[in-house]
Amino acid sequence: MTPDLQDRPAPIRPLLPRWMPFLLVVGLIGMAARQGFRPIGDPDTWWHLRLGDDLWRSWNFTDPAPWTRFATEPWVTTQWLPEVIASRVEHVFGLPGVVSLLCAGLVLLAAVLYLTCRGEADVLAATVATLVAFLGMSATLTPRPQLVSFILLLVVTSAWLRTTRDLRPRWWLIPLSWLWACSHGMWFSGIAVGAVVVVGLILDHRIRGVIALRLLAIPVSSLILASMTPAGPRLLASPFAVAGVTEFITEWASPSIHDLSAAATAGMIAVVALTWARGRQVAWTQIGLLLLATCWAMLSARTVTLAAAMVAPLMAAALQSLLPGDTPRVSRRELAALGGAVVAALAVVTLLLPAATATPANVPNALNAFLDRLPPHTVVFNDFKLGGWLLWRHPSLEPVIDGRAEAFPRAQFEGYIRTSQVNNGWEKFLETTGSSYALVKEHSPLAIALADRLRWRAVGRDDGYLLLAAPTGAGG
Repeated sequence: MTPDLQDRPAPIRPLLPRWMPFLLVVGLIGMAARQGFRPIGDPDTWWHLRLGDDLWRSWNFTDPAPWTRFATEPWVTTQWLPEVIASRVEHVFGLPGVVSLLCAGLVLLAAVLYLTCRGEADVLAATVATLVAFLGMSATLTPRPQLVSFILLLVVTSAWLRTTRDLRPRWWLIPLSWLWACSHGMWFSGIAVGAVVVVGLILDHRIRGVIALRLLAIPVSSLILASMTPAGPRLLASPFAVAGVTEFITEWASPSIHDLSAAATAGMIAVVALTWARGRQVAWTQIGLLLLATCWAMLSARTVTLAAAMVAPLMAAALQSLLPGDTPRVSRRELAALGGAVVAALAVVTLLLPAATATPANVPNALNAFLDRLPPHTVVFNDFKLGGWLLWRHPSLEPVIDGRAEAFPRAQFEGYIRTSQVNNGWEKFLETTGSSYALVKEHSPLAIALADRLRWRAVGRDDGYLLLAAPTGAGG
């Protein structure tokens, strides 16, 4: 007797193979937490904490204190909200609290990145895109307000991709843009995504008339609302504030394909373009987003991360097109597992955060006692990476340069580089600044020249840095 095949129970799809890629995402969340599990060493974190302290006391968002006589250019507090939050956390919990904030930001970034990719593809394709994109973003994942931009760019890009499918305006993007404009100077990148999608939908002949105007109202209203933050209308011009000195800032230099992050991001763009070249018709919205991401990838080392965030969902969708089957919706079980991984990672960070994170990294901590004894307003010719630390740890001193690039005139950067390299006119610039001390890399050209030519004497050294004092009567 032949059994009726229709009466046979449907084969159970093995769950383990399908969920194995997701386990890699869980591992990535753990790795993200571990990446921030170290003492703070980013040279810009310190002046962000100093600014947060100042803003908490003064609530002066339109005219921040220059801190040093050499920061003569007007600048805008484009990142005041995370700066104030981080400074309050540091005030209560010390630097380990700031490290915890970083770990939380990295874990949240990994989770949002996966969910953004998962909205465009199944678990396998989303996992691959997530892992590669996180690698593309890894070079700039430091304890700075820019983490907010990376997370919100993923949220905004995902929202606009959903709009390309249902043509629904997501009005919540407008207040989100205001919050973003209070958090980091790259707030305009989200508005650019919205504008590109709306133009793409018009070119695809999918919207017109009232629907087009309603969607266009979102990026336009977001731009208007950005001028209504506590920083005021000057915020609109802030993206161009560093244009005159970008050549002196490493992170604004052109990206190199030899850099792992840039290479990973370029590879993502290539995968998407090659997949589209297989012959299927590609919408203008997708082309526009890929072109915008490519521009970010080519602009500077710092904006490579923006490109990786934007390309991630496009890559996930491209990989999904090569796989059989449709994209299933994210299940409650999947969300619960992801949420559990996030909570577990943050719990481990909170419980096991080492006491070593209470001490700044890559700075000459052993010289603190000596620097504390210097008279107020003493000018210190400093290594560039120590400027922010001096502003935070020794606020009474005046470093000649720090990471607030837009606050310094071009001539200050030129003179600083000339002096650091001991080129023609270096002694004149040193004299002009009135520097009484120099805190520079040990065995650097300037350290040798100060000791041999000008008879500056070494008064301390630590962590590869040398503190030199000018001869009596020299300097300011």
